[in-house]
Amino acid sequence: MNIDKTITAITAFFIIFCALPALAMNSESQKKFDLIMDMTLKELGQASAETLAAHYPGENWASAGLPDYVYGDQATEAAYKVAVKRPELLGAANVEDEAQVIPCYCTCKTFGHDNLLYCFFKNGEPGDLFDEHGAQCAVCIRQALLAYLWDDLGATHAEIMAGMKTKFAPLIEKYHPH
Repeated sequence: MNIDKTITAITAFFIIFCALPALAMNSESQKKFDLIMDMTLKELGQASAETLAAHYPGENWASAGLPDYVYGDQATEAAYKVAVKRPELLGAANVEDEAQVIPCYCTCKTFGHDNLLYCFFKNGEPGDLFDEHGAQCAVCIRQALLAYLWDDLGATHAEIMAGMKTKFAPLIEKYHPH
């Protein structure tokens, strides 16, 4: 075996056995992840509002053009702000692949929503018209806020999806069986 192959093999071993586990959440982050999963919608709204304020201090939210129906409660307002600031976290237009986006686990697939972003933006396009569905659906709001708070912890997309599938298992079984 020549030196180049040896270095390549050692590098591959390091990536597989050392680097990848380091990307996973540590036990403290996992505890926080689980606590977030068990929060009420009101608690999720408050935690998300605080996190948004910390990440976007002095943000002029009026410039986002949020419609009046967004301001019904703190959780709804926070979910739409997440959609404005972190649309890529929720989805992308014309994409249904769970490896790339978060599917919505309510029944909105029946009216053309490919992923969670569609619940907040018509056609799943950030900057397009807002969609009122997100303001009327506790499932959509909860999913957006969970994704945001989990992402803030450092969870990967795969970890976020695993959490979503655990939290929404009854809805997935009922409305999204495979």
